[in-house]
Amino acid sequence: MKRIVSVALVLLLLAAIMPATSMAAGAVSNGTRKVYHVHTYGGTLNLRRGPGKGYGVIGSLCNGTALVKKDSSCGWWKVRTMNGREGWVSSKYVRENARANVNTRETGLNVRSSRCTSSSSNILYSIPHGTRGVTVYKVDCDWAYVKWGCHGKGWAALRYLKWTRW
Repeated sequence: MKRIVSVALVLLLLAAIMPATSMAAGAVSNGTRKVYHVHTYGGTLNLRRGPGKGYGVIGSLCNGTALVKKDSSCGWWKVRTMNGREGWVSSKYVRENARANVNTRETGLNVRSSRCTSSSSNILYSIPHGTRGVTVYKVDCDWAYVKWGCHGKGWAALRYLKWTRW
């Protein structure tokens, strides 16, 4: 009888821990997220506490600011900028993709076929140091899915990209 109770307690404990573990893993690795930019025809976009004009303004975002979508509600998006600011914006003023400049020391930025630097990830091309206006489509952990000029799309190390306005 004691053994059955012990097993039942262990199973209950595991059941209670598993959702917390999976939520923690989800918080660390958000997976691939599309990248967007603020499109206000030159003005700024209010960053609000909640999804609607009735919520207080907590800041403003300049035209072209890069961001990722975290949630949505009735035409409003909860977003996070690339420097970590979070809040809600009207989705009417958000467009797909963002722009970045290459910020390596002296060498170029390798664009790869996949999100890793192993030998199985071929280098497709290299973007020269100081290049401006690289299009960024999505991010995944430390990697960005990019395109430069007439070259194809591929993965580049996010740490070598400096976000710029559209």
